Amino acid sequence: MTARLSGRRVAAQASSLPAVRHKVASTPSVLPDVRCLVRAAAVGYGIEGETAEDAVLVASELVTNAIRASAWPIALRMFVSKDGFHIEVHDFSRKKPRKSEPDLTMPSEPVPDDAPDPHGWGMGIVETLSRRHGVRIERGGKTVWAVLRIASGRRP
Repeated sequence: MTARLSGRRVAAQASSLPAVRHKVASTPSVLPDVRCLVRAAAVGYGIEGETAEDAVLVASELVTNAIRASAWPIALRMFVSKDGFHIEVHDFSRKKPRKSEPDLTMPSEPVPDDAPDPHGWGMGIVETLSRRHGVRIERGGKTVWAVLRIASGRRP
């Protein structure tokens, strides 16, 4: 039986650890690796369960948006502070991502397996799962960031 740390204790202990940084190619084929990197970083910071899974999804959405915005490599940075688990994605486009309304209408005919995936869900997912999120326009591009609350663990 292992005791789980409370959210505050995770943040206090993990905030002394350095930020995790990765450069990733601007291609959809990197997304499975990004998900693994985020999960490993969360575990390394002592973050588990729903918060870790939310972080994987948020990072995947942010990286997907960056891939669509820029052909140049993307920088992924993660760290923990007293505020929560931070995920930052930098790309070389200055165009801000925006939340759009996905098309929820039912198709009138069956959709073929090779049809393009629907778009428009990403920033809504980030907004829903994050404590805070935003965009910093910088020289040489932008950084889109999200902060996730570190859930309080209960001892078994």
